[in-house]
Amino acid sequence: MTALVWSVPPGDLQSANRTTVQAPPAATLALAGREQDGRVATLAFRLALAGRSRCTAQVPIHGLVLQHLSQFAQADRAGVIAAIPLDRGPGVIALVPGSPAAVAGIQPGDILLAIDGVALPAESGLAAPFSATRAHDRADAIDDLLAQVQPLTLMLLRDNRTVAVRMAALLACPSRVYLARSGQHNAYADGRHVFLTTGLLSLLHNDDELAFIIAHEMAHNILGHAALMRSGAVGKGIGRTFGKSGAIIRRTESEADSLGATIMLDAGLDPVRGAAILQRLGGADLGIALLASHEPTGQRLAAIAAVAAAHRHP
Repeated sequence: MTALVWSVPPGDLQSANRTTVQAPPAATLALAGREQDGRVATLAFRLALAGRSRCTAQVPIHGLVLQHLSQFAQADRAGVIAAIPLDRGPGVIALVPGSPAAVAGIQPGDILLAIDGVALPAESGLAAPFSATRAHDRADAIDDLLAQVQPLTLMLLRDNRTVAVRMAALLACPSRVYLARSGQHNAYADGRHVFLTTGLLSLLHNDDELAFIIAHEMAHNILGHAALMRSGAVGKGIGRTFGKSGAIIRRTESEADSLGATIMLDAGLDPVRGAAILQRLGGADLGIALLASHEPTGQRLAAIAAVAAAHRHP
């Protein structure tokens, strides 16, 4: 596939001369060492797009994975800048093959400088120690600027020159899914984002299992469960898993299993094969603090199998 890319002097978009470039092959759509980010993003993109009919609220998605300097520890930032100039803007670490970002000709290693002629806001607090809140806020601010239905002109820094690309969007289920580098076996949804860890990825045997984790957490966000968990309907502390509060939590888990399995089926993935991860975890909660109670594993597997059977024989 090809895309139009313009070689542009800094700040001089109007005088751009068009040149056609070839989008990089799918095997190279991630920086070295960030292939897992691309894998997670690709499955999340596939699920969000295939399941969009299940979502009352759809959002623009592009298939673009960015890295921000604020996401690194203070002591590491100088070394990061020496390797990739994240002090100039967020860097592209991975792309979803066939996505709007890939079709537009964006490449791993590109630095995002401006959107529709407006320079990105500078990162704040870089002289301070790492702050997860600041890093999340920065990522959200840039993602929000990109979340437009109409095509956007992006100014990029590539190999010490500036280029401009025109990137469209596809409407899909909300799917801000992030991979965190941590040895913990953890995945959780907070209402807007899904986070999972590299430690959890190390336990997974195939893409169906990874898609099961992503789809389950995406379903929590789609169904608005985070707001319910934070409401007065659910207790706090150790008692939250008992009585009426516990029943609400287990219901949300069952709902997320059902919707997540349905979205997987929409995407041509196998939720029964994916749910096998539950058996290896022995019914553990994956360290999920927000939504930390489920029905017994056997009951969950049977319910997921029933969803799959109903999908095959409606």
